[in-house]
Amino acid sequence: MDASEGDAIPEGAVVVGIGNSDRDEECLTWAGSSAQRSGSPLHIVHAHDLGAELSAIDPVAGNPISLGPDGDIGNASLLDDTLASARERWPDLAITGSLPFSRPEEALIEASRTARLVVVGAARPSALQRFGLGRSSLAAAMHSKCPVVIVPQGARVESEGPVVVGIDGSNHSVAAAERAFWIAELRRTPLVAITTWNVEVVDGLVVTTPGTQAWQDVEAKYRAVADRVVDPLRAQHPDVDCTVEIVHGGAAKVLSDRSAEAGILVMGTRGRGGFAGMLLGSQSHKVLETAASPVMLVRAEQTD
Repeated sequence: MDASEGDAIPEGAVVVGIGNSDRDEECLTWAGSSAQRSGSPLHIVHAHDLGAELSAIDPVAGNPISLGPDGDIGNASLLDDTLASARERWPDLAITGSLPFSRPEEALIEASRTARLVVVGAARPSALQRFGLGRSSLAAAMHSKCPVVIVPQGARVESEGPVVVGIDGSNHSVAAAERAFWIAELRRTPLVAITTWNVEVVDGLVVTTPGTQAWQDVEAKYRAVADRVVDPLRAQHPDVDCTVEIVHGGAAKVLSDRSAEAGILVMGTRGRGGFAGMLLGSQSHKVLETAASPVMLVRAEQTD
């Protein structure tokens, strides 16, 4: 493949980024299956960061830039092999690929302008890492123009299990719920909408005892928040079996725990408590670091 050209990204494609890592196969499996279910084209992006490669040259040893078999810069053979494997795996799917000269995150963000969905992998955090997401995953999640699916290292990529969506009443969670209903209808699988609450004060006292009137009042308040989001979507998707759960606990832990049995976890990029300038909320970030299933992040403006 001519690395400088490649294939144009089809409108409405599921775009997956690969980078010669152990997460490529997981990402490709999820992206290909998603494209097949939705009838979308699949486009594989392997960005080549020439600047990073040049900066990594040893000034003493003079390590040369790696060249392909035909003298082309970049790992075109990886993309060609991945395309061949994908086309054999999904013969009825329209599959294309490109090898742009750019940072991976820049290539994915650019692709998101016309894509239906962007799929990217993420490494697990080590004890010394402050952020568990890699640079590409974090940037794509923050700046993508379409929903992004993060496939954490070691996550289950089969679609079995319900679609789980976190709802807190924010515009971003409304957008996430809309997408979650669409996915559940497409997959013909149940949907679980979860609203969490942690600390509430009633009549000057912190609510701590389940079953009390104060506890029931708090749960009723949060159920009303969830119902305002879910009820219109139930009417639009009558075939989706949707259950609303009001759960006491921190949002990130509750959603991460539920991801263990989910086919996919869907959530907004920020919740109702997020700062206006923050593109990825702290709860979303925590979930991404610990989730056991793929996580779809949706911003409100992505559904326009």
